[in-house]
Amino acid sequence: MKKKIKNKIVQFIGPALINLLIGSLRIQVIDKQNLLNAKKRYGTVIYAFWHNRMLILSYAHKFENVHILISQHQDGEYISIAIDSLGYKSIRGSTTRGGIKALKESLQTINYYDIAITPDGPRGPKEAVKDGILYLAYKSGKPIIPVSCNAKRKWILNSWDNFMIPKFTSPAKIIYGKPIIVSKIDEINSAKELLRKSLIELGKKIGY
Repeated sequence: MKKKIKNKIVQFIGPALINLLIGSLRIQVIDKQNLLNAKKRYGTVIYAFWHNRMLILSYAHKFENVHILISQHQDGEYISIAIDSLGYKSIRGSTTRGGIKALKESLQTINYYDIAITPDGPRGPKEAVKDGILYLAYKSGKPIIPVSCNAKRKWILNSWDNFMIPKFTSPAKIIYGKPIIVSKIDEINSAKELLRKSLIELGKKIGY
């Protein structure tokens, strides 16, 4: 019973807080043509962003039927409930729990819908890319689009990822990187490092 009550609270309060807080930001979007060109060529894409940046991005692509890979842990369940009201769908699984099932579901989904993955989630280490997103790109033939964001005024939590919460009405930026293609299985390691460097460089480029 307590779990059901918590789920209901998250379902209604979570999206409302995201809409109120992130909707107040003065967001500048940079290099979105990288995304638009990739979608024009490939149809669907795989978004990649660090776990601590998900709050702003959860608002930026709401109601676009993006499917998000979310862990099977309890905190993942709360995230899944909250984003459902923002028009996202969940694929439950991670590298530690339900990984094979999640990969199979992702391969079916990516033919029709974009997928978003935090390559360092759900438990870190911070800014360390795991292999799963590269295998999905290789098996599906779809491009990975690195995405980063930041807010000029923000709180930084004392969590494993230093989760970022922007302050009300803060200036903010979202930036899209160039697509990363994994054509051969022996390209996975090099693409993994390229993705890590791309996400770090995008973060540096928008500053704050």
